[in-house]
Parts: sequence; C-alpha cells; structure tokens
Amino acid sequence: MRMLIRILMIIISVIVVLLVGGWLGLQIKASAFPTVAVGAAPSMIPIPEGLPTPVDRFARAVFGDSLPDVQSAMVLGRAQLAPTGLPMPTRFRFYYDAARSSHYHDIQVTWFNLTFMRIHERNLEGHTQLDLAVIGQVNDQPKTNRAAIQGYWSEVLAWVPSIALTDPRVRWEAVDDTTVRLYLPGLDDAEAFTVRFAADTGLISQIETMRYQNEDNAERWHWFNRILEWGRVDGLRVPVRAQTQWRADSPWATWEIEQIALNVDVAPRLAQFGGDVSG
Repeated sequence: MRMLIRILMIIISVIVVLLVGGWLGLQIKASAFPTVAVGAAPSMIPIPEGLPTPVDRFARAVFGDSLPDVQSAMVLGRAQLAPTGLPMPTRFRFYYDAARSSHYHDIQVTWFNLTFMRIHERNLEGHTQLDLAVIGQVNDQPKTNRAAIQGYWSEVLAWVPSIALTDPRVRWEAVDDTTVRLYLPGLDDAEAFTVRFAADTGLISQIETMRYQNEDNAERWHWFNRILEWGRVDGLRVPVRAQTQWRADSPWATWEIEQIALNVDVAPRLAQFGGDVSG
C-alpha cells in the first residue's frame, strides 16, 4: 500500500511539473523576426477625390495631403493568439501584393521561445491555401476563400491604408460623420465592412463585418478588429496594437506591430507555399 501511494505521488508530481512547465513556457514572449531591409522611399500621390468625409479625414490624419504609392508591403510583429482562450506567444510576418489583392501569413507560435506550431496561409487572388500544422489543411474552399479576401482588406486598411484608399475596385459609402461602409470586390454586400472612426482624431477605431469562421459553419459570424493603440512605426502612423474577436467571445488574437516595409519584393514568398524563402 505504501508503495502504491509513493507511485501515485510520483505520477501526480510529474503531472504538476508538466502543467506548470507548459504554462511557464507560454509566459515567455516570442522573439521577433529579423527586420527586413527597406528600399527607396515610395513616391507620393494625391489623396483620391470623392472619398466620404470620414475617410478623407482619416487619410489626412494619417498621411497629410498626399499618400505613399504602395504596391507591396511586409508587416512584422508579435502577437498573442488565443483561439481556445489560452494566450500563446507568437511572431508573425505578413506579405501583401496590392496589384493581385493577395497576401501571405507566416505565423510561428512559441513555447519557451521555441517554435512548436507554424501556420501558413496564402491567398492568391481569392484562392486560399491554409496549413494549420497538426490541426489540418484547407485548400481553395469557398468559405475560407471569402474570409481570406476579407482578411486581406481588413489588414491593408489598418496597416497599409494607401492600398485600400487608392484601389478603384472598393466602394465607400458614408453612414454618418464617424462611420462608413466599405464594399469589397468579389464579395456580397453582407460581407462589406463597417468602419468606425474616432470622433476626436479621425483615426480608425474598429472594423467589423460578417465573416465565415470555418468551412463547417453554415452562417457567417460577427467579426471585429479593434484598434487598441495608434503610434508610429518606421515613420508611419499605424495601429501599433489591435485585437481580433469573433462574436462575443474573448479576443482571438492581440497584434503588436514592430516593422512595416513598403514596396519590398514579396513575389518569392507568394510563389512558395510553406517553408522559408531566401532573401
């Protein structure tokens, strides 16, 4: 009997150590990706005419009287992903191609700063490939494709707004002095964004829409991207902290932006799905 109790105590101790160690590993912030070499500064172009008043005010609050002419970009930073409610330290590199309305997500979730899950998502002109490591893969499925199109536009609107402000395929519609609707190419009106701006600064405070969460959900869910803090990164006025949320659930992710590189070569990354690319 004494031996059995001793064995049980050892097993319980091992379980406690594993649980505590697992929790401690998730408290260590992921290290950042290496910074990206930037090229020549983009040329400047006029703010488009005919934008609704809240959008024109936003553009001038961020850029002044002219916009950078952006054809591609990389956004790098760190995050806390919490799809199950348990925050996990993460680093990310996002790539954007304006001409093709395409993007690539390279996300690494860490434990004791070691990558234990890597997520790849590539949206090529509305066709999406998604690798969620041990969770599974999705390849060119209709709901995922539509959600990825929304993802592209919500991200460039927040972090590389010149792309959204100058693309003639999107349609803006004023709702009131601090709210607009943004209709996206290739999607239904129900999938349009409601974009809200702060009354005092004119800066975006929230983007929301109805969005498919996965292929198994028959209905779209209410989705939010809330701006928590504006600041400056690489001389650009951007949301340095933002939070993504589905419905009334706890936040799915909290993003912290550390670098924005404009007009860098993103073609090699978009051409290759998975793994790393040189250069």
